[in-house]
Amino acid sequence: MDLIRWIRSQLTTMMRTPMSPISCHTSRMLQWNLQATSRWRRRTRFSGLLGFGWLLGLCGWVCLCATGELNAQPGDSLQSAQTNASLDSPSDDDPPVRRIRIRRNTKLPEPTPDPSIPIGTPSPAFLGEAPDDAIIENRTGTYGGRFVYAILGEVETFNPVEPKGATDQEIRALVFSSLVQYNNGDWHTSPDLAKSWQVSDDHLTWTFFLREGILWSDGTPLTVDDVEFSFHAVFHDQIATSIRDGFKHPQTGDLPQVSVDHDQNAVIFTLSRIDSQFLTHLGAVSIIPKHLWKDHLQEQDPTILQQMTSNSPPELLVGSGPFVLKEYIPAEKIVYQRNPRYWKKDSRGQRLPYIDEVVILLVKDLNLQWQKFEAGELDIFMDLPADHFREATAMEKAGTADLVRLGVSLNTNWVCFNMHPGKNPETGEPFVDEEKSYWFHQLDFRKAVNHAIDRDGIKRTAFQGRATAIWSSVTPGNRSWFHRGVSTYPYSVETAQRYLDELGWKDTDGDGVREDDQGRPIRFTLNTNVENNLRQQIGNMISQDLKKVGIDVNFKPQIFNDLVTSLRDSHKWDMILLGWGSGVPPDPANGKNITLSSGRLHAWNPQQAKPATKWEARIDQLMAMMDEELDDSVRKGYFDEVQELMGQNIPILYLIAANSYCTIKKGRLGNLWPSLLRPQLTWNLETLWIRQ
Repeated sequence: MDLIRWIRSQLTTMMRTPMSPISCHTSRMLQWNLQATSRWRRRTRFSGLLGFGWLLGLCGWVCLCATGELNAQPGDSLQSAQTNASLDSPSDDDPPVRRIRIRRNTKLPEPTPDPSIPIGTPSPAFLGEAPDDAIIENRTGTYGGRFVYAILGEVETFNPVEPKGATDQEIRALVFSSLVQYNNGDWHTSPDLAKSWQVSDDHLTWTFFLREGILWSDGTPLTVDDVEFSFHAVFHDQIATSIRDGFKHPQTGDLPQVSVDHDQNAVIFTLSRIDSQFLTHLGAVSIIPKHLWKDHLQEQDPTILQQMTSNSPPELLVGSGPFVLKEYIPAEKIVYQRNPRYWKKDSRGQRLPYIDEVVILLVKDLNLQWQKFEAGELDIFMDLPADHFREATAMEKAGTADLVRLGVSLNTNWVCFNMHPGKNPETGEPFVDEEKSYWFHQLDFRKAVNHAIDRDGIKRTAFQGRATAIWSSVTPGNRSWFHRGVSTYPYSVETAQRYLDELGWKDTDGDGVREDDQGRPIRFTLNTNVENNLRQQIGNMISQDLKKVGIDVNFKPQIFNDLVTSLRDSHKWDMILLGWGSGVPPDPANGKNITLSSGRLHAWNPQQAKPATKWEARIDQLMAMMDEELDDSVRKGYFDEVQELMGQNIPILYLIAANSYCTIKKGRLGNLWPSLLRPQLTWNLETLWIRQ
């Protein structure tokens, strides 16, 4: 009876749930217009008869195998297939493709237009007329006002060719536009500078038709030549930018070819292979003006990255986004004002944006940022840390602020050991000291550290219980890609000590610090960013946890930009505590600069010319297979295996994901559409308006 009851419940669920998308390209060319999304596929449902037959087959399989996929131990049966598989392409002996049903994330309601809202007067006023091809946003609002929020740390560059971090990527959207845009509210890709596009039958040729009449903020027409120039900058082999990693073939490194058709006002991309996430990568490229920067894209030693920095005059930051840079005062604030030539309109035909001026305060730490919000100096506080949750709820009860609860964050906190085998080309010194490299490369050492870290303690103390322990780059907040089959390493001092004992690393002199099998004390430095109070607390807790098992950690917070330089350029660090901000959209393909062995943010050993290990080679292969697969249910199976391999080899030790909150000054803003994706409240800044 239990089996029958289970069958009935599964059949009911299946009949109510759309199955995974399938390819629906049947025409020679598919025209995508303003209403089109980035997907090529349509949904289908199994008929009751077919579904019941499939379900009976599944039941038979379950009975034969005794355990389902969720109960299988990662690596038990996968390892042999991974070890023996060809690293060039799947073989006939590969295990069957796993199809995993994709769970969709929940979204908050979309704002609705209100024609009764006063229009107001924009200051500065708009110049000229909006182009006939202008995008019309289904919003209404009132012109005017100043919007103020804050970010941590300092801005190193405004250059969108290589933003230095998540914050730089977010503020570039104020000034620059892309061919396509991602809607964080309803989680889909839509046209931006491109009004439409065509995709060939073989999915290898993409033709994007540019809108007519768009002007740069300096009044110069924006053309297909600007688009081609921008992609040449990102694809330039002497320009270090992690944006390029998304376009690279995971194994060959091939990049799309870019050309223009002036007669059709079109940009054409020719791919060497199918890329299911091509639109995602395309949206990461900001279009920059060729007429200003063409002399800095030299074939040898290009100087484009030395332009549009924080030292550049504001008038040189010319873009096509909703705002222009008005003023930048280091360590104090960034001031933007309306781009008078912006090209989008609202449902009443009024030009966007509504807000006259945006001020971003640069603060040194989260506590100072909260003090400013509590004092009424800020309109919003995004990514509210757990240690200020109670104060936020008090403001909510007092009627001075709205607190938005978004669920488990998609962002992660992690630690990583430096396993870079290289040397400094100038000094000849290794990036990692020989003894530390020896320790860090020991899998059992990394397992010991993973078991020694008390994630529940971090959750209770640093996050006041408002967080979730994680073991992968995908948190439970990302329902579409989260995988429960990843290896876990529960807190256990005894297990950690056993791994270290088996390595022969013991405290031989009684000073509380273990020595390795060559008599060297196990001592190294842990860095994190000084601006993040929460990470400093986590770092101190990790240091104490590792001390309990005989590992001496010198915890040393640093300025964030210095950490990024160490991670990506100088490679001189031991252990680092940082976090990944979720990609937008939150598809694993957006993290290829981390996942691929050749990626610039492959933190433990970046930009490998050839995969250093078999498991990294297998991950490269799986990411290539993901790229070329159009069915998300199959892609999910591939990335589940990627997560399993990362969990087994733990080059990065994922720690915890906070609950996601944001706060807004009560009644301050209209057209808010909070999102779990970053930036939670400002992703649609062009349509926000000041209510009071």
